[in-house]
Amino acid sequence: MMMEAIYSGNFRPSETCVDDIPGSWDLGKEIGELRDELKRRLDTEDYLLVDQLTEKIFEQHSLECQSHFCSGFAAGLLLIQEAQSLGEKLSIPQ
Repeated sequence: MMMEAIYSGNFRPSETCVDDIPGSWDLGKEIGELRDELKRRLDTEDYLLVDQLTEKIFEQHSLECQSHFCSGFAAGLLLIQEAQSLGEKLSIPQ
């Protein structure tokens, strides 16, 4: 059940939805090829800087995704509350 997965920490949307995005595997392959090319062209010190920059970009992206997920989840809960409230109002005889 979804509630148990959320509670136990087994609900990880970021690990499951990438397969559904068209072109994500191709983009990942291109990124890997570009990193390999940079590794060949740059000296070790410069490549380490590129690697550090890439890690910081990944960290920032992860924080943004977390924020977007929380915002969307909260919006979904509000939508459910509004729908339930409206349903209760409509079912009360006048």
